[in-house]
Amino acid sequence: MINLLLGLGAALAVILLSTLLHISLWISVPVGIIGGVAIFIWLGRKVQNELEGIFSRAGELLKRQQFDKAIEVMKEGYRLAPRQFLVKGSIDGQIGVVQYLRKKNDEAEPLLASASMQHYIAKAMLAILQWKRGEKKKAKETFDLALKAGKKESLLYATYAYVLVEMGERDRAIEILNKGLGVCKGDERLVTNRNLLQNGKALKMKVYGEQWYQFLLERPMIRQEAPPFARVSRRALRG
Repeated sequence: MINLLLGLGAALAVILLSTLLHISLWISVPVGIIGGVAIFIWLGRKVQNELEGIFSRAGELLKRQQFDKAIEVMKEGYRLAPRQFLVKGSIDGQIGVVQYLRKKNDEAEPLLASASMQHYIAKAMLAILQWKRGEKKKAKETFDLALKAGKKESLLYATYAYVLVEMGERDRAIEILNKGLGVCKGDERLVTNRNLLQNGKALKMKVYGEQWYQFLLERPMIRQEAPPFARVSRRALRG
């Protein structure tokens, strides 16, 4: 929000100064708008870089299984929230993912719920918690919203399909996989799983590796390292 106000202020200042100098509004207004947008983008990138640095530090702590310290580091980013849209939602999503992986669902769910919609991994985890609680309709609505942000993510379609199968909605699961193939054209993982469902067989989610196991819906056959720290898209940080 602060960055937006500064950008608008810069635009207005240029226009007012140009007026005092008797420069035509046909010139001063476009120049002011361009200047304001440039300031907003520059300030946004500064926030983005700071936040990425915080997440990088937290990621190193997560690799060492120092979860509480990592969360404290991520919380440092809240000071940036007043400066840029979606920052709080991005941080909430990251912390929510960590708490979900720790199976601290009571702590994870409100954070996953307040995560920005661009954080589709957080929203998928929220949908899973809703489904497990028996809120099937709400879970499907959350998955649908997650797909709007992660429409090119093969894993998201497959995870949604997996949950639908568990709900007893195999035909709907096939529809979701076909929808995924309409975007992720030729994705062999989606094709394989779609064909398995059409033949009355179970999905093979292990084709997604550790990315799949982060949802904690299946246990890996062999010991896996902790799932990689979910990254926030640059679009989410730019607002």
